[in-house]
Amino acid sequence: MQRDFNALGTAPSSAPFDLAIIGGGATGAAIALDASLRGLRVALIDKADFGGATTAGSTKLMHGGLRYLANGEFKLVREGLRERRHWSRIAKHLVHPLPFVLPCYSQQKPSRLTLGLGLSLYDGLAFDRNRGVDPMQKMPGYRAMTAAQTLGLVPDLPLQLDAPNGDTPQQNAKATPKLTAGLLYHDGQMLSPERLCLAMIRSAIAAGAVAVNYAEARDFIIEDNRLVGIEVKDGLSRQSVRLMASLTINAAGPWADELMRAGDTQPPQKKLVRSKGIHIVTRNLTRGAALAMPIGDEHLFITPYMGMSVLATTDTKFDAAPDKARVTKSDIEMLLAKANRALPAAKLTPKDVVFSYVGLRPLVADMDDKSDATYGLSRGSEIYDHSQSGGVVGLISALGGKWTSARRLAEQVVDLAMRKLDAKTVACRSHVTTLECAPRDDLGRFMDEMRARFDSFDTASIDLMSRLYGRLLPRMMAANARGLSGLKDKLLARRVAFAVSDEMALTLEDIVLRRLVEGQIGGLSTKQIELIADWLQARLGHSEIEMRRQRKELAAKLKQPV
Repeated sequence: MQRDFNALGTAPSSAPFDLAIIGGGATGAAIALDASLRGLRVALIDKADFGGATTAGSTKLMHGGLRYLANGEFKLVREGLRERRHWSRIAKHLVHPLPFVLPCYSQQKPSRLTLGLGLSLYDGLAFDRNRGVDPMQKMPGYRAMTAAQTLGLVPDLPLQLDAPNGDTPQQNAKATPKLTAGLLYHDGQMLSPERLCLAMIRSAIAAGAVAVNYAEARDFIIEDNRLVGIEVKDGLSRQSVRLMASLTINAAGPWADELMRAGDTQPPQKKLVRSKGIHIVTRNLTRGAALAMPIGDEHLFITPYMGMSVLATTDTKFDAAPDKARVTKSDIEMLLAKANRALPAAKLTPKDVVFSYVGLRPLVADMDDKSDATYGLSRGSEIYDHSQSGGVVGLISALGGKWTSARRLAEQVVDLAMRKLDAKTVACRSHVTTLECAPRDDLGRFMDEMRARFDSFDTASIDLMSRLYGRLLPRMMAANARGLSGLKDKLLARRVAFAVSDEMALTLEDIVLRRLVEGQIGGLSTKQIELIADWLQARLGHSEIEMRRQRKELAAKLKQPV
């Protein structure tokens, strides 16, 4: 998978691309994949790295959205559960089942009975969850547990919660909520959202798409109220090309409304409400299961990840420019306070924060919606055809949605695009097309083969590599890692080399935070990062000024604001 910026401008004016997609996150990558599989000529651009913003800033879950049942959004939940199954089939190495614990306390709301009924409905809506999936991907239905079994999975759960009105348990013994039981259900988890996004882009390229990161849409080319192309600037060479396309798809996530205003003189009828969610990576707090616990009117999720725990998430309205989204000290204090309410015995402090990251959820709302609340807003998606609202012809904006439903949103966008292009009807195949890097065999059998083939490495490492790289693992193991011996880790050296030679990694941050999972769990030393930076500079010819900038930006991401 090679970067070719000039390929964006090679289409002659008489034969432009069918689709130009702006945004290389989950939605844009899924659109590029679907459209390419249906035979359309596709160009995908992103002003930074693929999957580097909201796509990376997720809770790493593939889920139907259990809490949406309380809002009566049954259609949205069913869609999410169906899509969860599709992901577990087309990307079985990167999506796996994750058990969730719902602790039950006396006098809690919702009650244990209500939660049980909700999980029964959740299972009912996921009636086909195991149809055609890999044996390692099968999900059982929910079950009840005793209080002791619940504590076995989450040892730090309090036996009783704070009494109402601030009373001590002795003062208000009858009203003190006590742990009585637990409910166990399953959802899906992404091993690496960044690598899953990259897998879709790789698959789109294999189907004929052109995809380029660090390629920014600087201006729209409009002729007679029709958008016919984009002026694209190369973030590396600073050169520009004219990307000509019959249709332009705005899949810019939290930036989508900015592109809507830039590309259309008519005021849009929809707007985005940005919800800021931060996540904290800390020490392991559970025994292989995730914790879902109500905290006031919201929920706290504590999910296991790479031997650590991810605390998620905050949900606050963000009115500033998307590029200014950062994790702040107050954000961390807020999320730690929620975690300590859920698990007082954990006694988490800012010193326990290994890594933190931010994501902006682009929630769709009507223009006259004045609400400041984001937690209750729907996570549904909408497709905005600008020409149908009297605006510019040739621009479609894909708004909202979530990771789990990105493929389905893409299918709907491409259906519309095919009609507007007056193209021959071709059925969507993205839900039945295994991604390029996904093993074709049973996952367990594939992992056994990789252990035997690379028996000089420990089993745990090869198992992880099998899931991260899938059937690209042999190619990664053959990468030329010359110049990286100082890392003292042959496997790490090959992965770094492969990231640059075959995964379009162009910056230090691309490698450390998106191609390698260790960057997010404190698994790389300062010395190792410096060695990677020196090698990258020699490999790509970056200037001293450019490498100072890259080092500074990565250091800012790795330094916690505590």
